[in-house]
Amino acid sequence: MGFLDRLFGKKDAAPAVVEKPVEVVCPHSSLLAPHWDDPQDFGKHELISSYVCDACGQSFSREEGERVMASVGEAVRGVVEIDDSLRKTTEEMLEGEKEN
Repeated sequence: MGFLDRLFGKKDAAPAVVEKPVEVVCPHSSLLAPHWDDPQDFGKHELISSYVCDACGQSFSREEGERVMASVGEAVRGVVEIDDSLRKTTEEMLEGEKEN
């Protein structure tokens, strides 16, 4: 039947490809929003009960949230290095304006 299959455009069924879904891990680098159990405690840092990631919605205890925020800050500082030799001091800027 190969001739008839080719004649009518039937092809062998291609094997099904099973793709694994890509797991995206949230770096929680967006703002972790603090939450308080009691509305009267709102704004008091020492009474924060938990943090929630705005990006993925994951909830963290107070201690975990503070650790995550500290690690994100360290990661950002590690990525962004500023060459101090390129910085101009206020005095250098004022001297440059006087020369012009």
